[in-house]
Amino acid sequence: MKLFFILLFFSISIFANEHRILVSGFTKHEHSHDKDAERYNEENWGAGYEFTNFKKYGELYFAGNFTVLKDSYSDAQFTLSASPNVRYKIHGGLDVSIGVAAFLMWKKDTYKSGVSSDEAKYGLLPSVAPLASLYYQRFSVNLAYVPTMKLGSIDVVGFGIVYFGWKFN
Repeated sequence: MKLFFILLFFSISIFANEHRILVSGFTKHEHSHDKDAERYNEENWGAGYEFTNFKKYGELYFAGNFTVLKDSYSDAQFTLSASPNVRYKIHGGLDVSIGVAAFLMWKKDTYKSGVSSDEAKYGLLPSVAPLASLYYQRFSVNLAYVPTMKLGSIDVVGFGIVYFGWKFN
């Protein structure tokens, strides 16, 4: 199943008409500390790649991205996402889009009490997040909100993330 989604993701990127380099930067959590009183990392620096099949304002289009960044515990996190979006022209070169992403995060399961980051193992976590993006010519500012959730033994505290994009085609 994982292989299916990876192949689907990369095959869709071949037909994309917009490509962006992404740089992640800032996160704001619903709480400043985890249940073990460890402060969350809110400088989630990383990079990624985004593609879209955007063609016309006001119509549904699809986007996908892959990012690697420092997670809330400063460990590497890998994310693969796909989202339906709608983009609107605001004025001149200024556009805005809204959408909802379905994504898979591969990150360390540091949520168990008594398990240090060094002892934690990587696991796959699926989720959804509402998105909003502001575009100005080749530059974009993208916002996503990952809600608080529990999946098996993994508890995720809700957070908002900001990342930046640069269109290169």
